[in-house]
Amino acid sequence: MGLRSRPESLAVASLIAATGGLLDASTYLARGGVLAAAQTGNVVLLAVAAAGGDAAKALGHVPSLVAFLAGVLLTEVLDGPRPRRLLRRPVRVVLLLQVAVLVAVGFVPAAPAGTTATSVASAGVAFAAALQLNVFRSVRGMTYASTFASGNLRSLVEKTYAAVRRRGDPESTGRQARDLATVMVCFAGGAFAGALATDRWGPRGIWGGAVLLVVVLVLVVRETRRVERG
Repeated sequence: MGLRSRPESLAVASLIAATGGLLDASTYLARGGVLAAAQTGNVVLLAVAAAGGDAAKALGHVPSLVAFLAGVLLTEVLDGPRPRRLLRRPVRVVLLLQVAVLVAVGFVPAAPAGTTATSVASAGVAFAAALQLNVFRSVRGMTYASTFASGNLRSLVEKTYAAVRRRGDPESTGRQARDLATVMVCFAGGAFAGALATDRWGPRGIWGGAVLLVVVLVLVVRETRRVERG
């Protein structure tokens, strides 16, 4: 089974969304205001810094962007025919890689924005976020994003309106609206938990994301076994 061919349960999607919120909250607070998971922010901040003539500040956002692109590229490579033959459980490999990266990032000491330590840490989180975003993107057959909220909010309004107006299958659209609402609450809850963890443990607060991903791994293993047993 390919990296993106398996539908996620609501439990898995919710935990993945909570991880996405935690990653950005922790990185923003511990790494000098950098948004490592939400690359839209980095693109805008890079452009603003470049427009203001601050080349050093603009270049400070490049490692995170490059790491994000590398993470997306890696998932594309792993989803090819040959890697799928070599890796029997590619989703588990990606989850374990994410956990390893986040654990390593937690050991990078706090430093001001623009320093090497901050660039390395934010790049690591961006890489992990890219793996997550490009692999986990469908909850019970419906597309969602696990590292940012804009698309999910749009879809939530669309599905809710369709359910209220009884367009299509009201039962299906109503369930999808509830699923999206759950994902959004978990995303916000993850950001809240990330803020508390970072306030207490500093950069090591990112380890909360690793813990959530371990739980996701356990759920994925259980769900896969259940499906295989029929």
